[in-house]
Amino acid sequence: MNRTRTARRAALASLATGAVTSGLLALAAAPAAAHVTITASTTEAGATAVVRLVVPHGCAGAATTEVAVRMPDGVSELVAASTEQWSVERTAGGVTYLADAPLPDATRDEVAFTVRLPDDVGAELVFPVVQRCEDGESAWTEVAEDAASREELEMPAPVIVVTGDPARPVMTYGAVGALAAGTLAAGAVLLLRRRRA
Repeated sequence: MNRTRTARRAALASLATGAVTSGLLALAAAPAAAHVTITASTTEAGATAVVRLVVPHGCAGAATTEVAVRMPDGVSELVAASTEQWSVERTAGGVTYLADAPLPDATRDEVAFTVRLPDDVGAELVFPVVQRCEDGESAWTEVAEDAASREELEMPAPVIVVTGDPARPVMTYGAVGALAAGTLAAGAVLLLRRRRA
């Protein structure tokens, strides 16, 4: 069995598992900024990645009814599955998740899909997200000119940067991503010191 097929099957299995446990994963996630964020199981060029998108809250007090995600140029083989909370509707440019029951404003949840990442190392993949609610919507679609200015955006679109080597799961939104990576690195150093002691 070739590498691509093996990776795809592993990603689909992970997506199915994630669909069952999405609520638990959302509750266990570390606190983050009030932006829609994404994490990827890998950012390696050409790999099949499980992408998890976290919806932290509703729209100015209103319950969430759907989340539409537009796929960036270069990704392929999109696979998305319905969960107990969300039904999936494929669109021309991506996927829309429809809440079976409106998600209360204060509730944090996530959806997941798999894509094959492009072979272009260093490519910034922007995933614009429109969150629609019972009253109004939040369009997480702003794109920064560079990584530094991304932190200044009020409604940033989530971004994945394609890497050349296998990478650990990474949160890929601006300062939140840097904070998550720093926390993981600090934890690894502390664990290594304890083992040496």
